[in-house]
Amino acid sequence: MSPLLSTSTTAVSRWSPTFVPGPEWPSFEKFRLSGGTALEAIATGSVATLQVKSSRFRILRDDDFQRLLGLASEVHRLKRGITIVVQAAKVVAKHPEDQDGIQLLFQSASLLSESNILPERDGHESFQITPEEAAEYGEGDLDNIRASDIPRPKL
Repeated sequence: MSPLLSTSTTAVSRWSPTFVPGPEWPSFEKFRLSGGTALEAIATGSVATLQVKSSRFRILRDDDFQRLLGLASEVHRLKRGITIVVQAAKVVAKHPEDQDGIQLLFQSASLLSESNILPERDGHESFQITPEEAAEYGEGDLDNIRASDIPRPKL
């Protein structure tokens, strides 16, 4: 009994991690002075650079980060899957007449082709105060809270 292997080669994703350089800030002070518009200047598909003393930081938009995370997860899955296929192939090489070993090799190889979509998350939802929450505290109630009145954890 020979298992049916799929010969279709489907792309894992149409997205390709081709980033272009985005805004650069030579110091945290310049980044801070540019305000909230600094982060808005980072377009999808671009990578911003922030240099602080001896460290360099790269800043991405969340959707680009989620796609990179999905791509890394898929690479890790494929790496583990290929390791299993290689181990199954070694078993078949040692015991070529063993039908269970051959079946294991076919099954493990076919598992690699099952996932053709990268795992991606939508990221975090934006924070919104509902009208009910706003009505619960009333107009301006949150404006009068002093930072010194907020209890701090004791270490």
